[in-house]
Amino acid sequence: MNRFLSSFLLFFSCFTLSAQPDTVRIGMFVNDLFDLNLSERSFHADFWLWANYTDSTLVPLESIELPNAKEYAADLTYVEQKEDLFWASKKVQAAFKKDWNITNFPFDVQVLKIEIEESDMDVNDLVYVADTENTQYYDQISISNWDIERFGIETSAIEYPTTYGDPSLSGSSTYARTIAFFVIKRKSLGLFFTLFTGVYVAFFISVLVFFIDPIFVDPRFGLSVGGLFAAVGNKYIVDSILPQSTAFTLADKIHVMTYFFLLVCIIISVISLRLWKNGKEQKSKRLDRISFWLVTSLYVVLNIIFIWQVQG
Repeated sequence: MNRFLSSFLLFFSCFTLSAQPDTVRIGMFVNDLFDLNLSERSFHADFWLWANYTDSTLVPLESIELPNAKEYAADLTYVEQKEDLFWASKKVQAAFKKDWNITNFPFDVQVLKIEIEESDMDVNDLVYVADTENTQYYDQISISNWDIERFGIETSAIEYPTTYGDPSLSGSSTYARTIAFFVIKRKSLGLFFTLFTGVYVAFFISVLVFFIDPIFVDPRFGLSVGGLFAAVGNKYIVDSILPQSTAFTLADKIHVMTYFFLLVCIIISVISLRLWKNGKEQKSKRLDRISFWLVTSLYVVLNIIFIWQVQG
């Protein structure tokens, strides 16, 4: 009985060992990041990709795919054997899809992902382990208007609700995946003033109407209407550099708020004009004086609150 039990355990252990998936240690060195394009929802990367493995029948760099790449090209592929370890490497240039989150633009933080996925063997046959020690990026990478906050690599598995016709599977299939990621933060202060100076100038010119007697109708109403057109034009300029989005962004808040306050200025001018024509000049002047400080203060405070919220 003991001999039978020992034989059974030996057979079971051999079966268990043979059922273990092959392990591929995968890593990359990113040479360059460039052409971050919000309107086209993409960015480009140039990097070396490598794999370490022990099974000579594997060709892991030949069976990979880049799921989030719009297009890519690979060259300089080679494989070397270092004692009992195989080392495969290739150079990759790719354009990656990126759904930019512009809610906090231009104070936004973005995550750029380079996804590598096994396309042939599922996780029952092959798994990835991240080469975290050697995965790095070239420290001379310079991305215009951005700072690199963090970089890393992690492995996972992704499940698809199909077997792709594989008769050995049922219901779904799961494949190894590696993701290298950059967390980047926009250099926002200069860009913010470049984009929004126009709308702020339009507002502050418009509130100067409260220093013009309401009987001077043309300059009194012309400044507010002109400021409104200037604010609308500024929004078109900002929207032209951003992808279409259903999110209510910081830029939308600033522009919509400016439209509202300019409308308030026009309404107050109408009320002030009515008071003046009814012989209530002092009330008209007092209304203008109070309105200037109230509208200006409230506009500035709301801008500070909106900007503070996205900074947090």
